[in-house]
Amino acid sequence: MLKERVLITGASGFIGTRLIEYFLSQDYAVIGLSRKKNLVSRHPDMQWISQLDELKSDQVDYVINLAGESIGEGRWTAARKQQLIDSRVQMTENLYRYLERRRIVPKCIISGSAIGYYGIDPDEKWQQACTEESAPQSIFQSEMCQQWEKTALQFSNQNTKIIRLGIVLSAKGGILPQMLQPIRLNLAGRIGHGRQPIVWVHIRDVLRAIEFLMTKQPEGTVFNLTAPERGSQAEFADLAARQLHKRPLLSVPAWVMKMMLGEQSQLVLNGQYVQPKALQNAGFEFKFPTLKEALTDLLP
Repeated sequence: MLKERVLITGASGFIGTRLIEYFLSQDYAVIGLSRKKNLVSRHPDMQWISQLDELKSDQVDYVINLAGESIGEGRWTAARKQQLIDSRVQMTENLYRYLERRRIVPKCIISGSAIGYYGIDPDEKWQQACTEESAPQSIFQSEMCQQWEKTALQFSNQNTKIIRLGIVLSAKGGILPQMLQPIRLNLAGRIGHGRQPIVWVHIRDVLRAIEFLMTKQPEGTVFNLTAPERGSQAEFADLAARQLHKRPLLSVPAWVMKMMLGEQSQLVLNGQYVQPKALQNAGFEFKFPTLKEALTDLLP
């Protein structure tokens, strides 16, 4: 009996590499699409390709579409913004056009997005939490997510689920090591006043939720993939400092972040609280629902 086959775009990225490990451990066959050339795996159920035309079989049971350059790398110039959009929209368009041309209809496609879809709170009150029904905004990070999602959902013949990811916390890669560095050095913990939301999810819950959505296929199209607990940047800094046995003396003033990053400073100074309403209503249970549980697991 043939194993179910999962095609992952952006497979050599932070989440993609962890998904490969996870799916292989769950006895799937995996095809990893990456722009990196000459990637080779010794695992008998793992195949690397650098373009879709290298696929040797039309058996694609599931697709996880994660391609896209990191939004946190490089200042948001006009050229960089377009590059970030193109890396998501063009790959998604090419993927669906390829499947259409080959007449491949997977059981389910999980296509990435982000909580940036909900934008920021210009009043910095953060009294409400966004759900999947909440409106987007006319700012860059929201408009990028809107274009990304619209591209995937225009192919109505495919069974597509959109995941809006928060900050993915992992001991291996991702942004967590950068977030912890000033705390480890006892330099700084809080950023600005620290009341701004930090919306996160443990990497193991990401892997489990993706498999849950593609195999259970609950009703609905869009799913926030974030931990259910509300937490602020200050709460993250205080919890991490206690876990690392540090006592950072300073905070980073908001004006410093604005001067260094410009518009991109929204990623650390603002945002929205986000609730995984659809995922929880579908019956998914988080292994790490609180920040304390997540940091206890991830930090020594």
